[in-house]
Amino acid sequence: MGYNLLAVLNGVIAGSVWISQTIVSNIGPKNGMLIGAICYAIFVSAFIRPLKGTLYAGTIILGLGQALLWTSEGTFLSINSDPETIGRNSALFWALYQTSLLWGNLFFFYKLHGHETIDSTDRYWIFGALLVLAILGALVILLLKYPLPKTISPTASIASQDEGVKSRSILESIASSFRLIKTKRILLLSWTFMYIALEQTFWSNVYDSSLGYTKAFGTTVTQSLVGLSGVVVGIGEILGSITFGFLDARFPRMGRDPIIISGFLLHVLAIFFVFLNIPNDAPLGDTFTDAYIRPNFYLALLCSALFGFGDSAFNTQLYSFLGEVYVADSVPVFALFQFIWGLTCCGAFFYSTVLQLHYQLLILIIVGFLSVVTFCSLEWGVRRSPDRLSAINGPGVEHQGLLHSHDT
Repeated sequence: MGYNLLAVLNGVIAGSVWISQTIVSNIGPKNGMLIGAICYAIFVSAFIRPLKGTLYAGTIILGLGQALLWTSEGTFLSINSDPETIGRNSALFWALYQTSLLWGNLFFFYKLHGHETIDSTDRYWIFGALLVLAILGALVILLLKYPLPKTISPTASIASQDEGVKSRSILESIASSFRLIKTKRILLLSWTFMYIALEQTFWSNVYDSSLGYTKAFGTTVTQSLVGLSGVVVGIGEILGSITFGFLDARFPRMGRDPIIISGFLLHVLAIFFVFLNIPNDAPLGDTFTDAYIRPNFYLALLCSALFGFGDSAFNTQLYSFLGEVYVADSVPVFALFQFIWGLTCCGAFFYSTVLQLHYQLLILIIVGFLSVVTFCSLEWGVRRSPDRLSAINGPGVEHQGLLHSHDT
């Protein structure tokens, strides 16, 4: 049932981005984040007393809320940043977001250690605590402030001065997204959108399941390994975000391409270790076979850390790129990201239940390589553009519909 719920979730995310960008365009990103947070709280409450119908209903509500929340967060991040701060802000956002992997998995590991099943008392404690945190998160959103006034170039259009949010109807939202998806830049970025979806689906679901199914680790070790893997991924995500944020602040002219390349190389290394350490049939069910080496506990956790570190590279740099290049109207592009991400996750959940491990690793290598090539070509083009140079050295100017402005 878990895979079915995840497939439904990502399908709803992909289908509801058209509605979400209309909502964000009309009520603003702060209110959009608040509604999305409430949807998360409703989803968590469905697990306090889980029934098949309420779980599917909660999943649909979560899909709507997640599309709204992520579109709003990307837009809010964009309008609160400029070319000098977008890299730092993206890294801080991603590091804070990924702390959930650390604290959440540690909480589950402590609460469920030594338990083979989750009884009603544990369920009430776990999801009751998550519900309280979800409500507190929604309350924190109320404290967020809109950005300070920015210096706008006299040559900038009136539409460019709307702080990255333009009011539009559903039909206008769909039309703007389809116009955007036909552009060369978005077609090339789609490879990065898809790779992020594939690698996140792999390490968050396929890899963890494979660790649990690999009985050569030993029954006791396998139970703890799955939980610890999530903790180590979270540590990798946080350390990666801090590292890339520091590099962006210390070397602002370095660009995003070295970080993307580094992230992919870390993923290639992780994929190679998984190839050696995990049996080929592990994603499909319990297996007692060895891989090319006998499954090693510490090597498995190293792979988790490498996946987390590399994932932070792709996400921080993608958010930085989108926030800088589409600052004049960021809602449609973040909605498109969620649309392509959701569709790709649906496909990944489908093939992950039928393909053996080596085929899934090959897909990651191919799509990852294409994403690096296309992203770097776009990054080099942006770095050569006149408006990027003026954004770093002086007041922002309008160039091909893009506005880069600075805080006063």
